[in-house]
Amino acid sequence: MRVSNRVRALTWLVMVLLVAAGGPLLDRWLGLRCPWPLPCRVLGLALLALVLRGAAVTGRYLAVYGRSSPRLPRGEVDRLVTVGPYSCMRHPMHFFLAWFPLSLGLIEASPGAAAIGLAEAILVLLLAVTVDERESIEKFGEAYLEYRRRVPAFNPSPRCLAKALGPRPPKPRHGEERESDS
Repeated sequence: MRVSNRVRALTWLVMVLLVAAGGPLLDRWLGLRCPWPLPCRVLGLALLALVLRGAAVTGRYLAVYGRSSPRLPRGEVDRLVTVGPYSCMRHPMHFFLAWFPLSLGLIEASPGAAAIGLAEAILVLLLAVTVDERESIEKFGEAYLEYRRRVPAFNPSPRCLAKALGPRPPKPRHGEERESDS
């Protein structure tokens, strides 16, 4: 069973709303207060910048190397991507996007929102290795299983993070094909 992009987008919206509204409610209920609001906000903005850069780079790799045709629906891939950040981490986009709710909680300078954001980050990472793995096995079969044996789901090593935060691959010119193998 495949989870649609619409369901995924709705889930992200609910997660963001839960951080934005649930965190301050949790703070009031538990009597929590951030003792260092400015450093929390600066840390949150820095984390958000990393999240957005990592998502942009890894998303471009999927768009360039994971699509055999520009006619595929947005967000869909039909090729297994194993180059760039995908050569050292199976789910680099999930790895970066997982920290988005925590960055929002820190920007809010709300301990409750940060706690909810951290819980959501862990949930996103768990879903990546369950739901996404299952979908990838269904879509790519033995090629994905072999890839999974070689490459960890998440790899926070500096070398791998540098690939995910480095330059985005250029968009292919019209009619140009890109190889997916490293």
